[in-house]
Amino acid sequence: MSYFNPEHRTRKSVLPLLLLGSLCLIALYYAFTANQKTVPVLPENAVRPHLIRWLVENPDSWPAQDPIFNPAAVRRIYERTDYRLLWFDNYSLSDTANDLLKQLTASSSGNPSSMVDYRYHLGYFDRTLRDTPQRLQMAAVLDVLLTDAFVSFAQDTQLDKMKPRTRRQRDITPVNHSEGGFVLVGYMSARQGSATDSGRKYFRGYDRGAEVRRSSGIDRYRHYTRSRNIDRSRHYSYPRQGDSRARGSSSRFSAGGLPPRSGQREYQNSNGQPNVGRVPDNSEGPYIEENIPYGGGEQALREQLALYRSIAASGRWRPIPAGPAMTIGARHPHVAHLRNLLSLYGDYRSYPGEANSNQFDRRLHEAVLRFQRRHGLKADGIVGRETRKRLNLSPTARAHIIEKNIRRRRELPATLGDRFIQVNVPAYELYYVEDDRIRLSMNVVVGKKKHATPEIRTRVSRVVFNPTWTVPRSILVNEILPKARANPQGMENMGYRVVSGSGEHLPLTSKNLSAAGAGSYLMRQLGGEDNILGRVKFEIPNTDDIYLHDTRARSLFSLTERDYSHGCIRLEKPRHLAEALLRPQGDWDQWRINQLTTGDETTEVNMKQNVKVYVTYWTAWVDGQGLLHFRPDIYGKDGLAANRF
Repeated sequence: MSYFNPEHRTRKSVLPLLLLGSLCLIALYYAFTANQKTVPVLPENAVRPHLIRWLVENPDSWPAQDPIFNPAAVRRIYERTDYRLLWFDNYSLSDTANDLLKQLTASSSGNPSSMVDYRYHLGYFDRTLRDTPQRLQMAAVLDVLLTDAFVSFAQDTQLDKMKPRTRRQRDITPVNHSEGGFVLVGYMSARQGSATDSGRKYFRGYDRGAEVRRSSGIDRYRHYTRSRNIDRSRHYSYPRQGDSRARGSSSRFSAGGLPPRSGQREYQNSNGQPNVGRVPDNSEGPYIEENIPYGGGEQALREQLALYRSIAASGRWRPIPAGPAMTIGARHPHVAHLRNLLSLYGDYRSYPGEANSNQFDRRLHEAVLRFQRRHGLKADGIVGRETRKRLNLSPTARAHIIEKNIRRRRELPATLGDRFIQVNVPAYELYYVEDDRIRLSMNVVVGKKKHATPEIRTRVSRVVFNPTWTVPRSILVNEILPKARANPQGMENMGYRVVSGSGEHLPLTSKNLSAAGAGSYLMRQLGGEDNILGRVKFEIPNTDDIYLHDTRARSLFSLTERDYSHGCIRLEKPRHLAEALLRPQGDWDQWRINQLTTGDETTEVNMKQNVKVYVTYWTAWVDGQGLLHFRPDIYGKDGLAANRF
């Protein structure tokens, strides 16, 4: 019999299913309605005690794993707003908060363990914001970390743009919670300017003074001339009486070569007419002498060698195990280890009862900064990958490095001279020293590994303003000629000329470029704004054709690692160095040097006094304050792989 026979089919009622479905719908409806009436965060007045406890009374009670990186600024912000939630609107994140999160995410490196993401708390926000905060404490913590991230973001994106050469230093209040929302507010402190000038000259990067200059007809026009066949360079020494050439070269100033005594400076434009009071764009400002003990002696290194050998023999040194980055506010078992290690190195002074503390406090933060400065690291107080690597270099390895540098120091004279320049290649630094005091220091860019800057002992022979550049053969063939063939007009506009055997400047025609490529002709870049050597060059006789010079690539000086050149040494403040060297020769000051570095006329000034130059390779030295410094072995001369990049 067929299964589909109606007599054998069992009939079931659908009523139970309908009843069960109705009950489920009713339950879901009431659950949804109840959830809509649930207040996700407790009333705002209940937040105040938590914020006061975390930020004022007991910072150690901060409940989140992420630390507060800007505790002082965050505390001031909440004080001004009476400890209220700043980033919530009707118990949910405000539009301002969402905009901030978008900005922080856009600035992210995409690596949750990076320092940028860590400082902006992006990992915490990602974990927390998957669900709307349901508890008071979670919402309050989220609000504080959003404020902290805002301050860090403001510092990174706004404060770094304030150029000290064009703006006075300002005090910054990062947040003003007003009807207009969150804004950056800058004001001049009492010691920096009068009350009438406060906040009027500069506002959020707008230079009101520039507008005044434009309206008054004072422009920034500069004229450059480059003749193909005429060499406009001239030789210049300190003016002597009766020397018509010297008188002509100093006629832009008042009698005796000095700038006008009225306080205004006179600069000439392309028509020979004076522009009074305008400071050229290339000015570095007034040179203010430093007065820091120099140090750098062999005996101090020997004392440090004995100290590190004793640390190695004591058995107290242990490396920090792998783990998360640590900074102020963090709690971690490695913090106690870090404190003991810095005590061993002398960067931290431990008090009784602190040795086993896992709290990363202010004193430990300052010790980390001191260690980072001594090792040429970015002084941010964060114990990340590079800082951990330097901390974990054993005292035995450190002793080996010190021994190498004792031998290097012994190769130099015991007394380096009354006036000298030292360029320390691994430190990317230059010091100008008089009477054993550092009078000028600056960052430098040195040769990359395949174009290593050599160790040199020489002197400064002359200072050249608006120098020309004769292109070395290797750079000519590999870099300049392909560019000149592709865009000869553009290269001519930048001052490049082919130079014949008779010294004539020729255009960049195909025939002339072929002759230069074959070695029959040279190629030279004339002096001026586009010259690769910048506006100032210091000639230091040596067989490697190395010299000190200015550069157009100013952004490199802000980097921690600065090995980018073909071997020559690029200077951060070449005009200040020129002034320091030439001051004893007469009336040399900022204004005179600014005038000589305007336009494209080359001026050479012979040095009358002997100023020695030492280009050194010191990966360890003791400064004038008794601090031991280490630097990575960028060229691999120490024979220790652990101290390389």
